[in-house]
Amino acid sequence: MLRRSIVGLLAGIGLVATFTAIAPAASAAARDGICQSGEFCYYYNSGNAGSLIDFSGSRPDLGDDGSGACYKFISSGNGRGQCVKNNAASFWNRTSSPVTVFYNSDYGGIFQRIPAGGKNDFRAALKNNNAGHLIGDSSLRFPLATTQTTIKNQSPLTWCYTSDSNCHHDYNAADIFAPTGTHVVSPVVGTVMTVHVRAASTDCTSVGSTVTVKDGYGRLWYFAHMDDSPGPQVSAGQSVSKGTLIGYVGTKYHALCTQSHLHIDMRWGVNDRVECSAAACASYGFVNNQPLLREAFGNLAA
Repeated sequence: MLRRSIVGLLAGIGLVATFTAIAPAASAAARDGICQSGEFCYYYNSGNAGSLIDFSGSRPDLGDDGSGACYKFISSGNGRGQCVKNNAASFWNRTSSPVTVFYNSDYGGIFQRIPAGGKNDFRAALKNNNAGHLIGDSSLRFPLATTQTTIKNQSPLTWCYTSDSNCHHDYNAADIFAPTGTHVVSPVVGTVMTVHVRAASTDCTSVGSTVTVKDGYGRLWYFAHMDDSPGPQVSAGQSVSKGTLIGYVGTKYHALCTQSHLHIDMRWGVNDRVECSAAACASYGFVNNQPLLREAFGNLAA
């Protein structure tokens, strides 16, 4: 509007002016098939060759662009028009943050964390096996304030700390066996959504106290089998950081008469933890976070 007014004014007083059109600065927000500063880019071929697609934000599922279709490679070159999910061979991280590419949708399964500026082929396990990416800090703080030795020495049941998949459930969740009273801490930065205090039950029907925390990436974390006395140490609506005390591992009577442990699971894009247990949970989209938990476990003191 200002430029149009100036042109009219100059014309009105008989002056001739020549205006040179200036193209707007390239924006990382526009997905245009050009890998610009501030973007994370996938390439169809190894060596950053072939068609590419550029993203300025995280994407939990490359198979869903919001319209029911998959994201497709868009620049000229080999692979143009092909779905990106499970078809990318190389990457370029032009953001200022680490980017984590996941094997499964909703930020789950094995992963490859790519530093800012990283430009390379995907490692073998993720090459043409990439379902989504998270821009920022995807890492977890281990949800128990303890040591590796304590976790490894639980008996007769022990958390499967060497496995990339869960070993105690028929859906994606982890049971981390630990002594009663072990501090349960938040693995993420987020907001407490729900807090439920439940007493122990000798008839083996209690899941103990539970808490849910939602982080800034849309992941809803659920913690169960915690003590009721003392109960959870957070309240709904409270902001938490990594390491904030949430509660305490309960007794076996807070855990359906199973050996004392923390149950943790995650779903993406929801605000409430669905009421289900065992095989009934299998169809609700719980995410495999075992690889992230294993990474966090490795950061504990021996």
